[in-house]
Amino acid sequence: MRNIILSIAFFSIFSCNNSENKIEFTPSAVKEINEIVKVIIAEDSLEVFENAKDKKMLCKELIRLNIYIPEKPKNGKIPPPPPPSFNDVSITDLMHYDRNSTFFKAVDSLYLIKQNLNPEKLEIDSNIVGQINFTTKDKEISKKKAEQPYSYYEMTIPVFSLDNQVAYVELNYYCGRLCGSGKSVYLKKNNGKWKVIEKWRTWIS
Repeated sequence: MRNIILSIAFFSIFSCNNSENKIEFTPSAVKEINEIVKVIIAEDSLEVFENAKDKKMLCKELIRLNIYIPEKPKNGKIPPPPPPSFNDVSITDLMHYDRNSTFFKAVDSLYLIKQNLNPEKLEIDSNIVGQINFTTKDKEISKKKAEQPYSYYEMTIPVFSLDNQVAYVELNYYCGRLCGSGKSVYLKKNNGKWKVIEKWRTWIS
């Protein structure tokens, strides 16, 4: 029943012109998003600051996370999961970070789906996050096409609960054809400060 409701909501959201429904972040929301980026950099010890010993790069732009609804079982058979895709996550996985513990609540479901209307990209504010070794995805793709070494982190735009007390981000690291990894990062607000509460490996190459 929940899948049916979510499906209806999903299609009703996208039946309108997307340009009219794009989410516009308020200055306070942008600040909060950048604070989350700062927390993830610190808690994962990402050496992306300009004064770091082992300098790595971070994409200047956060990218949109696509949230999808899994297919319903057909004839009692559960359909196979879709092929691995970076920065796509099912609503089911968002709701339960370890398949047993609830992270987002049922009341958050429609709000999470609505965040598919986030902008495709959001630039990180170095005034909040700090002096970072920034790069762009286009620059790194150009290196890859030219068969030059590349190494960089990329984060998604956080998605939030309806009460703005929990958030989810995906962090990916790319360093070559057979070099890279990704993780899911779950955060919770404690006394007004964001804190990472769970991290799960999503892929490794």
